[in-house]
Order: sequence, then structure tokens, then C-alpha cells
Amino acid sequence: MSNIRNPQYDAYLHLITSYQCNLECNYCEATQYGANPSVLYTKTYPINISALKKTLNNSNKIYRINFTGGEPFLVPNIVEACIELTKEHFISFNTNLTSKKVKEFAEKINPERVLFINASCHIKELERKNLLSRYIHNFLLCKNRGFNIGAIEVGYPPLLKESDKYKKYFLEKGIDLTFWVYVGPYKGKFYPDSYSKKERKILGLTKKYIDWFHQYGKLCNVGYNVGIIHPNGDISYCFAINKSLGNIYEGIKFKDKLIRCPVKFCNCPMNMYDLPLFRKAISEVGPYDAEWIQPFKNRIKENMKNLFLERKQNYLIDNTRKLIIEKIMRNKFSRKYLLKHWI
Repeated sequence: MSNIRNPQYDAYLHLITSYQCNLECNYCEATQYGANPSVLYTKTYPINISALKKTLNNSNKIYRINFTGGEPFLVPNIVEACIELTKEHFISFNTNLTSKKVKEFAEKINPERVLFINASCHIKELERKNLLSRYIHNFLLCKNRGFNIGAIEVGYPPLLKESDKYKKYFLEKGIDLTFWVYVGPYKGKFYPDSYSKKERKILGLTKKYIDWFHQYGKLCNVGYNVGIIHPNGDISYCFAINKSLGNIYEGIKFKDKLIRCPVKFCNCPMNMYDLPLFRKAISEVGPYDAEWIQPFKNRIKENMKNLFLERKQNYLIDNTRKLIIEKIMRNKFSRKYLLKHWI
């Protein structure tokens, strides 16, 4: 029987519901260039459940669908979407767990169809917005309901000196707080590569996890049985490879071979995020006939043209597009970071 202890699914879709969030973490990927997601991005729209189900059914696959954002619980009909999807598929979540919808979710969704809930514990921001107690309440609610849930804090460098304090605090509440790598710049350094051995030990991170992000030339199953769903429904291989797999409301068509990663630093190592599915892909097609994707350097102009000129990324408002251009091109370190780590 296929359930959380023995999940049997054919493909993994990483669904970005929107970039809107009720928190404003200064290390968020959407705000690394000084932009506030609640200002830059359009509001979160409902999921077209019937069209989504039709696409999934027509592909004749069982899916793991990971909801992320932004904050996925801002989607007006998120619980209804989960009810329908979990009838046949599996789901997982990246969420800050502060929404009032969490209670309804915990009461109506079968924990056996939820692979995990990554409860992002952005401690400083939760404290600033007086949401820490709600986070703890919702976490324990889900835990007591039988969901596989973990409290994960980003290993942002300024938090290092307080990590033991927060681990102790949450442990007293019945929550085991763990840290995950921070991906991005801080004071002229790029992380996670810049973590010292001492810092990795403080955060409980090993070099193995750091190495996950160095994927250049390695096999990956994005495009074969993994895809990224953007807020407008378009499906691409991953965040670094913008080749299309269709649209979640119109149809999806996976490719018939693996790829070799074209980027020096991969901020979405999907082959590591779902290792069983990666191994399944290798067993089905083998590692020898893999596709080399066009180097990222040659795609920058194409992506910029799509985003800023042809407006294919139509979930961005016009003012957003203008602000992103200004922020990236004005900041010397942003340009240097792009050239060093993505090209």
C-alpha cells in the first residue's frame, strides 16, 4: 500500500504558489536585492483545482506536489486543493506555519498523504511580528495530529551566536529545532561555501550538505520526473534551467532523458532533495545518454528578454519588473555574485 511510510509516486512537482509572504525576512531569496515580496509581486490567486487535476490525471502519473512560496497558506483555496490532491497524490509543504488555515488543514487532511511539513522557523521575524506563539501552537497541533513535521531555521550567519539559546527554548516547548544552510550573500561572502568548520558544527551541518549545491556536470533528473511550477502555472526543469515542460493548467510533458547540471552553483539540487526519485530515474533510463543543457551564461540574455521585454513572466506586475532591473543592475555586489556563482 502506498502511504507516508511507503510512498509510491512517479514524479515530483515543486509548486510555487506565489512570492507573496506575511513575513519579511531579510535573508529571503526574494529580498536579497532589497526588494520586499509583498510590494514586488502580485497577490496570491486561487488554484484552479479542476484544471490542475485534469493535467495530473492525463499524465497517468502519481505525483508528489510540494507547496512553497512565498507562503502557500495565503492561497485562498489551499485546503480545498489539498483535499482533492491527496485523494490520489502525495503533498508536502514549505510553510512558516502562521496562517489560521493550518487548523483547518490539520483537521481535514489525511497525514498519511502528507510526506512532510517543513515548518520554516524564521525566529527573529516571528518574534518581531508577535507570531512565535502561533507558530508553536500550530506546530504542536500538526505534530499531535500525526503529521511528519520538522522545525527548520535558516543558518543565517548572524543567528550563529544564538543558536544554542533557540534550540533550548524550542526543546522546552517539545520541538526539536534544526538548522539548514543559508544560500546567499552576507557581508561580502557567499554562503553556504563560506561557513567555517566551527560554524558548520554550531549549526549541525556537515560538508556533505554543502557539497549538494555543487552540481556542475553531475546527473540530475529535472525535466525527466521533476519540474518547477511557477506562479503563472508554467513548468520548467528547475530554477536554473528555464526550458519548458508545459503548463500545469494545460498539460505537462516530461523529457525522456536525464540532464547534466550546467551551473557552477546549483541552488536547487533536486536530485538530492528527492534521492529515491533520482535513483528511480537512473534505473529507468540509465546515466549514459544524458543531455548537456545550454550553459547558463548563454541563456541570461534570453531570460532577461523574456522577463523584461516580452513579459512572458506575466505574474510580475510592470512596476515589479522595473524595480528588479534597477535593484540588480545598480548593485555591484549583486552583479559580481551573479557572475561568480551562476555563470
